[in-house]
Amino acid sequence: MKKILLLGANGQLGTDICFVFSSFPQYKIIKVYRRDLDVEKNDIHSFLSQIEFDIIINCTSYHKTDECEDFPAKSLVINSLAIGEIAKYCREHDKVLFHFTTDYLFDGKKSQPYRETDTPNPLNVYGISKLTGEHFIKNHLDQYFIFRVSSLFGKAGASGKGGNFVETMIQLGKQGSTIKVVNDQVMSPTHTLEIARAVFAFIDQDIQEYGVYHCSGEGECSWYDFAKEIFDQLNMEIDLVPVSHSNYPAKAKRPSYSVLDNVKINEIYQMENWKNSLTEYLSRKGHL
Repeated sequence: MKKILLLGANGQLGTDICFVFSSFPQYKIIKVYRRDLDVEKNDIHSFLSQIEFDIIINCTSYHKTDECEDFPAKSLVINSLAIGEIAKYCREHDKVLFHFTTDYLFDGKKSQPYRETDTPNPLNVYGISKLTGEHFIKNHLDQYFIFRVSSLFGKAGASGKGGNFVETMIQLGKQGSTIKVVNDQVMSPTHTLEIARAVFAFIDQDIQEYGVYHCSGEGECSWYDFAKEIFDQLNMEIDLVPVSHSNYPAKAKRPSYSVLDNVKINEIYQMENWKNSLTEYLSRKGHL
């Protein structure tokens, strides 16, 4: 039996990883919650040394993008320094690390999907801290998989964010008022269940081509297009109005285009089109 230590097991992504692996008794998921290990405050090496495992999947992250602007030190500790400590432990004890970063590593100046070989240039503190975490992993460890993900939605909802974009749109739609959604920021909505399936494929196939992989929903859309597709699939008649991001000033700058190219990961696990993943999500949540 392969033992997998899952940090952040009750988050949006961690929950779906637990769900996917639960059908396969040859894997044991050791669930770790923030109450067990707070990577901002606790001794990571001391904690990890008490547990027997083969692989770490790290789903811990400080991902409140605008809040990160106000707390850059906290962002650095959780998204960078703690990741470096995890990577050091994995090197010292010959463990494989799965870690997740973000499309916000890029500045949005491209008009074609970003590949793993493109040079990051983050526009905000969150992106800088996640990129720094990547550098720590690369400097300390050889056996790692970094999955860059984008615009997540999952059954459990994002901890601290009050759900996710899909649920927010559905709630607003039920109120019956006009909804304004940004149409000049383009990305790839990603179902966390798809990321979990990709992680499972890498482990189950014993993939050893370590490195960085882009892992997002196939296709691209603006947030307005995403909202429209949600309401179309639910047959909800909504007064939906496209607006510029300048209508909603935010502390953190966001790239106008952050679509990720999945060509590399698709050779191992074929990522689903975001519209199909949305249908599966809506069904799982009981909306369809």
